[in-house]
Amino acid sequence: MYNVKIAHPTRNIEALCVAGVLAPGLARLLTEVGFLAIDQKDWPRAHQIFSVLKEFRSESEFPYVGLALIELLQSRFEAAAAEVAQGLLKVPESRALIELLDIVLRNGASS
Repeated sequence: MYNVKIAHPTRNIEALCVAGVLAPGLARLLTEVGFLAIDQKDWPRAHQIFSVLKEFRSESEFPYVGLALIELLQSRFEAAAAEVAQGLLKVPESRALIELLDIVLRNGASS
């Protein structure tokens, strides 16, 4: 017989948020896959990817850019503006988010 150790599922996300769980290389790869999903109009997959990135890399502009683009490309300007605003709270110097905010406001979101 084999001595098998049964793994127990993690009970909360904080337990997963230890240093190194989402290494920079993996985060970069996920970001690329997320933008490819946007390019393919695979909104649910793109949203899932960028939501995970947002949880683990909230200090990066890319999750917010991805989530805002998903909303913008579906003409959901208010939702896009909300994602951009949330991103600018975390990454206020982000040029990409500032430019996205301008695009969103010009296309229909209220200021």
